[in-house]
Amino acid sequence: MNIRKSGKQIRYVLTAAVIVYMLFSNSCANTSTPPSGGPKDTIPPVIISTFPDSASTGVPAVKTRLEFRFDEYVVLKDPNSNVFLSPPQKKKPQLKIKGKYVIVTFEEPLDSAKTYNINFGESITDNNEGNIFPAYSFPFSTGNELDSMFCTGSVLNSQTLYPEEKVTIAFYRKDTSIVPADSILYKKLPDAISVSDKWGHFIIRNLKPVPYLVYAFKDENLNSMYDPYVESVAFLDSMFIPKKIMRNNSPELAYCDIKDTLKCLSRIKEFELLTFMEISPVQFLRDYKRSGARSMYVKFSAPDAVIDTIWFKDLADTKIIREFNSTGDSLSIWLDNQGTIPDTLFMGMKYLATDTLNNLSPKLDTLRFILPKEMRKNDDGRKKFEKKDKDEPREDLLKFKLSAEPDMVEQYGIRLEFDSPLKEFRKDSIIFTYTTPRQQTGSMDFTVEQDSLTIRKYTIRPKTSFMKGYDYRIYFPYLTFMDINGFTSDSTAQEITLPKDDNLSSLTLNITGTEGRYLVDLVTEKRDKVIRGFAITSDTTLIFPYIKAGRYSIRITEDRNGNSLFDTGSVLERKQPEKVRFFKLQDGKDIIEIKEKTDLLQDIDMKSIMYEGKGSSKNAENNENIVE
Repeated sequence: MNIRKSGKQIRYVLTAAVIVYMLFSNSCANTSTPPSGGPKDTIPPVIISTFPDSASTGVPAVKTRLEFRFDEYVVLKDPNSNVFLSPPQKKKPQLKIKGKYVIVTFEEPLDSAKTYNINFGESITDNNEGNIFPAYSFPFSTGNELDSMFCTGSVLNSQTLYPEEKVTIAFYRKDTSIVPADSILYKKLPDAISVSDKWGHFIIRNLKPVPYLVYAFKDENLNSMYDPYVESVAFLDSMFIPKKIMRNNSPELAYCDIKDTLKCLSRIKEFELLTFMEISPVQFLRDYKRSGARSMYVKFSAPDAVIDTIWFKDLADTKIIREFNSTGDSLSIWLDNQGTIPDTLFMGMKYLATDTLNNLSPKLDTLRFILPKEMRKNDDGRKKFEKKDKDEPREDLLKFKLSAEPDMVEQYGIRLEFDSPLKEFRKDSIIFTYTTPRQQTGSMDFTVEQDSLTIRKYTIRPKTSFMKGYDYRIYFPYLTFMDINGFTSDSTAQEITLPKDDNLSSLTLNITGTEGRYLVDLVTEKRDKVIRGFAITSDTTLIFPYIKAGRYSIRITEDRNGNSLFDTGSVLERKQPEKVRFFKLQDGKDIIEIKEKTDLLQDIDMKSIMYEGKGSSKNAENNENIVE
């Protein structure tokens, strides 16, 4: 018999108090006020009996039926997603209400001589006020004994290190005679599961004292199996053997109110799992399209596509311009040919694609690129255009994106991006000037750098530092740029003034202990936006100017392959995602509150933060600790 006496006793005490109040309250009540109906019920349902008893052994494996009697009428709330059975079956347990009973039946026979645990999550509430029945696990065994080991841990997002809720934690017994260990996650139901709570915490119960492979995945389709490339996943690097025995006084098994933040965060965890989204290694040509008279693209299913050669009939290889994107799964192509371009082009391409044996093998394709109708020309060679308003820009105008944000221009420079590669760039025609606060003017010497990866991008930087209080102007005269289509630019000017808001603050980081390459980013409190970032390979000082008052974090990413991107992991390759850490203050918190008109100075030892996450903070002006 499983009885929760404390909840029942509370209900009796409240009921008695109401009766006493009614007996001894003022008999001359104001009859003009309608009755309120009594105090609101805030007490959750209470189980007063179960069948069979909790932790029973010898439970029938066929036509199994579990009964849970409550002290009041209850309702079920989305049991398919809230209730889980460990170990799971292909078909979910079926729950129904009968009076004050919740009845659980199973669509398929249970395994013999196996320990099961059914967890109700937040699926049961009372009928009147919707008070949620607290987290409850019911263990039973179809054999003669009950497995009694358990494990606790947490699941975090590998990029934000924030808790991951409703992630399935899966334990697999390593039995290579049935399913190879490297594919067990894809082909076998787990031997035990749990689901993480709001704080990413989990307890997985009724384990055996044997080695387990440990995984976690976001079970989007609720099939208790990992679906690669559409569900996030995590794994433990080594086998795990449970060492803790379930006892009534085990603090790890004590109920924790999910609203009690401090208590929830202080719970014991034996390890952390970091979730990531895998990228499919299967390589094939996904899509291709003509985007202009001289431009087209091909897209692949996986990053780092390998193309041996591409060619067009009667066109020299030197006239073909190629540009891969940063992840290497998309190739843009332009034809540097000022002659007549046919509406239909045929391109040959030799590249590596995944074959039936899951190996990369050479493949040869001939792709047909058709120019969209709206871009085609008349028989006389002129382009077909709809009649336009006289105020609209000319049809051969070369447009481009110019970025010179006042708070970013010192670090990133003045950035130009074009839709197509340039045929001409008259750098000498650019006029870059400054005006001092006393209205004195002068010219700025500058450099122009073409991006090594995205050839349509250029960065202009002054040879001397920007000065606060100065006004800057960069002017691009008419015909400064011409692209491979023959389109030319109009005159364009951009005014630049560094931020003058006296309420802005700054953060300076003195980085030491650098071994390798790291990405250092100042991110928002939610960690979904980078305010400013740097890539470093040695000890240095980083300055983050023009910061608005708010709450931020300092994120450090170990950039192992030097591509300035966060790289995800791979289950089959047993490769974890690139390591991410957040700088922590002396109190252990990783949120830095920056106030107005503050210049903060922070020393960071990279060795310490990557392995311990500890450090000290001080204010450059008043030497006070930064506090949250």
